[in-house]
Amino acid sequence: MALLTRQQRFRCWVRVAAVQLIMTGLPTLAYCLSSSSSAASTSGTTRGMTQAQSFWDSMESVGSLPDPPPPELLSRIQAKPYRGGFEPATDVDRYEPSITFGALPSDLIGSWAGNGPGRIRIGRRQYGHWFDGDGYVTLLSLDGSRNKVTFGAKYVRTDRFRAQHRRMETLDEIQRRDPPLASAGAWTPRGRGRWYENMAAKPTNPANTATMWLPANDASVTKPPRLLALCEGGQPVEVDPFTLATIGDEASFFGETQPDSFFSAHFSRCLRTGNIYNHGYKLKPGPGVKEINLVRLAPNGTLLDQYSSPMPFDTFVHDSVLDSQSRHLVYFLPPWKVPDASIVQFLLGKSPFGKLYEWDDGDTAYVHIHDAQDLSLSWRIALPSLMSVYHILDVHRDDISPDSDGAFILRVRLAELTPLDRVRQEAQFSDQYRVEEQRLMTTLREYSFELSPQSREGRFVSARDVAPDMASCEFPVANVGFAPVHARRRYCWTNALSQQDTDHNWLDGLQKIDMKTGTVSPVATFGAGNYCGAPIFVPKSDASREDEGYLLAMVYKSGTHQSDAVVLDADTLETLCVMELKHHVPYQFHGDFQPNFVV
Repeated sequence: MALLTRQQRFRCWVRVAAVQLIMTGLPTLAYCLSSSSSAASTSGTTRGMTQAQSFWDSMESVGSLPDPPPPELLSRIQAKPYRGGFEPATDVDRYEPSITFGALPSDLIGSWAGNGPGRIRIGRRQYGHWFDGDGYVTLLSLDGSRNKVTFGAKYVRTDRFRAQHRRMETLDEIQRRDPPLASAGAWTPRGRGRWYENMAAKPTNPANTATMWLPANDASVTKPPRLLALCEGGQPVEVDPFTLATIGDEASFFGETQPDSFFSAHFSRCLRTGNIYNHGYKLKPGPGVKEINLVRLAPNGTLLDQYSSPMPFDTFVHDSVLDSQSRHLVYFLPPWKVPDASIVQFLLGKSPFGKLYEWDDGDTAYVHIHDAQDLSLSWRIALPSLMSVYHILDVHRDDISPDSDGAFILRVRLAELTPLDRVRQEAQFSDQYRVEEQRLMTTLREYSFELSPQSREGRFVSARDVAPDMASCEFPVANVGFAPVHARRRYCWTNALSQQDTDHNWLDGLQKIDMKTGTVSPVATFGAGNYCGAPIFVPKSDASREDEGYLLAMVYKSGTHQSDAVVLDADTLETLCVMELKHHVPYQFHGDFQPNFVV
């Protein structure tokens, strides 16, 4: 089926909007009458909010989008413009964005590859969870020595993405407005959601959570590095670092032996050897042994070791972190789990697998601590109270004393859900367009454990807030290349929420945390109606201090439905450079920076 022109899409959208307005009781009548009447309806709002709504108040602007939101979603975006940042992206061939403020630091040279859900809906058909969105890799290539930047972005052509494209080609114009889905996601049913379309429908890999750079296969200094899109729902997918075209199917780069599991989006690199540590989900729902797979890879991605370790229940482990001395690999097990009996609902097509998870107040949260040398489980420690976590910041080992039989304290800093309500958090993630109450975020907490290698005994010591006055946040990052053996990392940076109210209900800034003193910087924001994404830290080329470096982030501008790429001084949070992109980048999860590689 031939693709529609922009004018044809606009006319189709107007016709669809008119029909749906009649059918739904005219929820956006003011919008359809005129943009001026919409502006009048916002009397009493701030000047920034009125500006932020300008794109979404223009029928011509909205109608020009490749997949305009249906009227009911449009009214929700107009009410809270940050929701526009969840709207579907489009492929973007590489070009040179305009630098609208400042300049690139001369020593900032390399390429930042980010990843996140490029779309969580097709027409009126929404995916069942933010985490089910189709992977969308962006590449921002920076050459500070020439003050030159290039940018490109493309969807990862996974099996599921290609299958949906083939399905769309078989549909007529009306069917495309609410298309059946060709594949099941972890939280999203296949087809139109009918049970018989989803019997034992295995979740597919969206490749939407992170990126990882690897050296070229032959370790040649003349060949470019390899770029992988990661998601714990499958194996990595390789993309071309120049064109972002997907290279084949899910990668089998691990050597002769493949992992016995999926490959998580969160990996740790040993600063001494360059080896890569990660974990993977083993899909064994129902009765039987619950396991997680720990893996160690060579710097080029070849699998060196793997170890399947039992878990007390079937849960979702998003992050595992190597300690600064590369002795221990740590992750947490909150009681967010799949009851054995519920697997029948999945097999019969009654529920996607991800919707089977339940919070068990009567169970226990655990921490698992593995030996980084052989990957075996050294300690499983029950926590005295329940907790929930997606992201672990860092792990540090403190030896107690020479006469303590080798006992030591392991301190783990992480972003803990506060207040604890995993069910409500997942409900918010499941439908980002319809969150009305205050969003649940995290705060930094430190957990300490006393561990004895000789007796193999371990115990919980304490849990505390790292910085009581910090803003609610997510996606904490640190200078991972700074890892003194006996000292601890002092600083981290978070994607922060500048105001705690439902009108400003999305992360919009960056905050620096001094974890030694517990003090925090003001939240750096980017103007009304602008929402900052997850940061990445890049050290300066001649850095001598831990916080000497740069923060890179995407900023969604809801007023124009575009994004900026920004560079900040990591020490002061001063904005150094703003690069205006032609399109918007939907809110991303994680990325990886490859120094000295410029596209």
